[in-house]
Amino acid sequence: MNQASRRRHHYHLMTMYSNPSARKWKSEYTTDPSILPFHQTLPNYGPTPLCPLPQIATNLEAHKVLIKDESRRFGLPAYKILGASWAVYRTVTRELDLPSTASLEEVKAAAGDKGFEYYTATDGNWGRAVARMASMLGAKAHVYVPKVMLETTKKKIAHEGAEVIVVDGDYDGAVKEAERIGKEKRGLFIADIAWEWYQEIPQWVVDGYSTMMVEIDQQTEELVGRRPDLVVCPVGAGSLAEAVVVHYKHAVPSSAVLTVEPDTAACLMTSLEAGKIVSISTKDTSMCGLNCGTVTFTAWPSLRDGVDAHVTVTDEEAKVAEETLAEMGILIGPCGAATLAGLTKACKEGKDEIYLNRDSVVVLLGTEAPRGAALDMA
Repeated sequence: MNQASRRRHHYHLMTMYSNPSARKWKSEYTTDPSILPFHQTLPNYGPTPLCPLPQIATNLEAHKVLIKDESRRFGLPAYKILGASWAVYRTVTRELDLPSTASLEEVKAAAGDKGFEYYTATDGNWGRAVARMASMLGAKAHVYVPKVMLETTKKKIAHEGAEVIVVDGDYDGAVKEAERIGKEKRGLFIADIAWEWYQEIPQWVVDGYSTMMVEIDQQTEELVGRRPDLVVCPVGAGSLAEAVVVHYKHAVPSSAVLTVEPDTAACLMTSLEAGKIVSISTKDTSMCGLNCGTVTFTAWPSLRDGVDAHVTVTDEEAKVAEETLAEMGILIGPCGAATLAGLTKACKEGKDEIYLNRDSVVVLLGTEAPRGAALDMA
């Protein structure tokens, strides 16, 4: 089967897409050197673990497979706080005309009498991260959530001191409502999804995620003496995937990128096949943090040009991957386990398209703790 027909066949099944030209695509992005030092000033900072998965490496005939365990980032059960903290910090320093080198204590003191309130929307972890950062700055967060959100998740967001507002719709509807009310109330709208008219803050979110990539580079250098050959990233709206692509396609030599999303929320798959951003209706999924119907505007050019391959996975495939990781002592939720499910599927459907061989070092992004984990109540 030639490459063109294989691509059509995979699209028909909605499972895998490949872009051979991504191998040579280069990003012009450079990491802001002030971001990691900022994160290091936050309470409970420490590099999250990069854990070897030797049995997975053996099964897939790779040199090393490692998973970046983001289940305890700053005492929260997901990586989102990296982007949320930097975006909130940069938004407030902009509003106060402070330098981006100002300490968090200086920012909090300067913002004290301004009455800043933050508005955002979430499928869970993002809203909790924004609420945590708002609390650190002595401000109030208003978090809009889709009607399908579990009560336990809403309680965890409220536990951070936020007001939780349920929208009679999906995640995209919650975003629109948060933006509308934020404007009406003259609050600060903090979102990790961009449109043509809203790009600066979502770009700060992407910038904030660079800390994860810097840590991975340092950790793989220590473990194997080089950067990873392949990075596997879950996709919701695409901000984390953008951070992965622009970082690893700027590096020399560059790394391949495999992205993964639920088959019930395949907004990136649909957009890649169409060659443009296409919004879709989504269905409920255990990978609720990835249940997004539109690719974020600023991420699209990098994902279109820099993603080497993309796969969709089912809830059952994510569940099997989650259980497999748990048997190895790695407790990761379905969104993060989707990366293992996606890697396994890609190896079956197009191993050559992710450039995987016996010398490959692969990093999976394990983006969240299991849903309902004890830590999730912290």
